[in-house]
Amino acid sequence: MMPLLGAAMRQVEINQAGMSALDWSIVIGLIVVLVGTLIYCNRYMRNAADFLAANRCAGRYVMSISEGVAGFAVISSVATWEAFMKSGFASTWWAMINAPFGLVLSLVAWVTYRMRETRCFTLAQFYEVRYSRKFRLGAGMLTFLSGVVNYGIFPMVSVKFLMAMGKIPHHAEWLGVNWNIYGLLLAFCIGMGVLFGAFGGQIAIMVTDFMQGIFCNAAFVVFIFFIFKLGDWDVSGGLISWDQIAESLNKTPGYSQINPFENTKTSDFNIWYYLIGFVSLFYSRGGWQGAAGYAAAAKSPHERKMAGLLGTWRGLAQGLMIMLFPLAVIVIMSNKFPEFAELQSVINQKLALIPNATERGQELVPTALSLLMPSGLLGLFVAVMFAAMLSTDDTYMHSWGSILIQDVIMPFKKKPFTPKQHIWALRLAIVAVGIFGWCFSFFWVQETPIYMFFSITGAIVSGAGPAIIGGLYWKRGGTIAAWVSYIFGAASAISGIVIQQTWASGLAQWLLDHTGWQWVANNMTSFPVNGQYVNFFNMVTCTLLYVIVSLIEHKMGNPDFNLDKMLHRGKYDTSNEHVTVQNNVNKFDKMLGITPEFSVGDRLLYYSAILWTVVWCIVFLAYTSLYFAGSLTDESWLKLWHIKIYITLILGVGCTIWFLIGGIVDVVRLFRDLERSKLDDSDDGSVIKDDEKEAAKA
Repeated sequence: MMPLLGAAMRQVEINQAGMSALDWSIVIGLIVVLVGTLIYCNRYMRNAADFLAANRCAGRYVMSISEGVAGFAVISSVATWEAFMKSGFASTWWAMINAPFGLVLSLVAWVTYRMRETRCFTLAQFYEVRYSRKFRLGAGMLTFLSGVVNYGIFPMVSVKFLMAMGKIPHHAEWLGVNWNIYGLLLAFCIGMGVLFGAFGGQIAIMVTDFMQGIFCNAAFVVFIFFIFKLGDWDVSGGLISWDQIAESLNKTPGYSQINPFENTKTSDFNIWYYLIGFVSLFYSRGGWQGAAGYAAAAKSPHERKMAGLLGTWRGLAQGLMIMLFPLAVIVIMSNKFPEFAELQSVINQKLALIPNATERGQELVPTALSLLMPSGLLGLFVAVMFAAMLSTDDTYMHSWGSILIQDVIMPFKKKPFTPKQHIWALRLAIVAVGIFGWCFSFFWVQETPIYMFFSITGAIVSGAGPAIIGGLYWKRGGTIAAWVSYIFGAASAISGIVIQQTWASGLAQWLLDHTGWQWVANNMTSFPVNGQYVNFFNMVTCTLLYVIVSLIEHKMGNPDFNLDKMLHRGKYDTSNEHVTVQNNVNKFDKMLGITPEFSVGDRLLYYSAILWTVVWCIVFLAYTSLYFAGSLTDESWLKLWHIKIYITLILGVGCTIWFLIGGIVDVVRLFRDLERSKLDDSDDGSVIKDDEKEAAKA
């Protein structure tokens, strides 16, 4: 089948017709299967623990796959393409800095292991346990604000992407009325996310996201073969060859898309963006609550740790596909290959109809893909991106709706919810988040790159970093310190958002008129400090404030906090979640983070992830040394990227099969464990202090 498919794809034919009946049948078929799964899963959803965290019954594979596709997202893909079109392989190179450090964080389960040990459903519930109920309320409000504003542009980017892929107009006349198709599709797509999040809870979200993840992983492999010619064999009939890629990439010093050390003049997505992201890996671990249900859903802290480790392999095919699509567009738009001239002209005509420059950049890749893909393949791709959108929407709306109830409303209630009232309150909160998402997406005008918007909205809760790390690992972390870091981070980030949105529309001119500053005159079109720099400033300042204020609190008599009790360790362990598999853990294994809970298979998985990361770390260090020694040419860099693509392709195909088998086994176990699990209606995210327990007994 593949050679025939490849032969049909050899000619660069422009698909002007849009979605065919075959394409729509693929998309509709996927939706029907997912809705059927939702209905089946709903029978297992009985109380708040099921709704919020699948009653803590999830295994590593189902968690890794479903959480991975929830993080895939249409908006993340568009944002990655937007960055790659500017910086090329430089973005891949600097991301390699994060790989060894990210692996270390996964190996030791930095933050995630201890957070799971607390048995808290949400971050703010942990804040009440560790700090105070008032801090839980304040932090919950800020977390909810940051989350829903961050989510606000998700539907906008996703729907515009799907409209570009399906060649759907923004307005259409019907029955004498000029219908706003964009607004209607927003309502439909957000409504689907609300349906899955509100009526299935975390169980349905996780299972349907798992199914979408498996579907997407298989489709990723198909798309890779569609785009990329496999060397001289070209058995897939791919669209572009490596030689075409090598010729098309920008090699201009300062803007090179090949040599990362010659990419320093690229705006926004340069070395500083990725170095700040490196710091953020450590600092922000566990702080973002967009997938809060997954943080609490693991059947044990160890399973949560292993799910994170599996992420090393899960995303290989996905990452390669995301890379090859913008590479194809770079080739097409390079003016170097006559066979793409007509296609390039049509793409430019389509983009000229988009008035906003930022949106034009974001729509470049999807517009090109909609014209490239033949019937059948176009429907498969739209189905994949619809799945990516739905999995992200239901996960995010479930998370932010849960946080609204658990951390903003519940602390105010004197009389607790009944189990039925609790579930319906959570459902109504998800509906409210969906309504906000529609309003924000319909009226918001995006003035900055997507990743910069993520950085600055995430910075609203930049105070969470020291509050989480200090709360989990430092017995002297103080409540006042947590308040100070949170308030400062939120004030700084919100100020940055306001300045960025009003800069070009009048603020810059006002400053220039009243101050005459030259740097304002040189940056009239956009604020010169992007969201990533604001985020870095907040991380440094919030950390210093937390440490200094905590030490002052301790000096004034604030007692040390009992971490063992909060983490259910030692004499406080009543859950029996720490299962010993091997008692003979040597010193070397302990240094790597291996505990008695590791089986032989766990160790093999652990070591393989370490080996993979160490190899690329060595490559990074070797190429960096050779560059400063003056021994590297553009051809040397191109050879590295060529080899990396092939290695990733081979491993990506193998891992797709591996995760399919492991995931199916995990889903069967999930339903079995849900049937056997005991109902505990008191396990609803409420925090009952020792004095309250004594009062209840009396």
